[in-house]
Amino acid sequence: MKRKKYSKDFKIGAINQVLQENKNISKVAKELGIIPTMLSRWIYEYKDNGEAAFTGNENKITNKEFQLEIMKKKLKELELENEILKKFQTFL
Repeated sequence: MKRKKYSKDFKIGAINQVLQENKNISKVAKELGIIPTMLSRWIYEYKDNGEAAFTGNENKITNKEFQLEIMKKKLKELELENEILKKFQTFL
């Protein structure tokens, strides 16, 4: 299995969700489909080196792909919630 490479924009977007929006690392990682330790490492590198920590990756996930991944995960979450509500409604 080929290792995924993430763009600078993807990493910065994920980091901003944690640092600026005060979201939980585990929750953000789950939404993006990455492991929490990877996101933690990105945050650590960002705090030490700023945006310069994330340069030189080829075959990267772009900012649009980042947004698409977030929307897909949110859609799945909402579809599941909708199914649960439909099932609950039958009990009323």
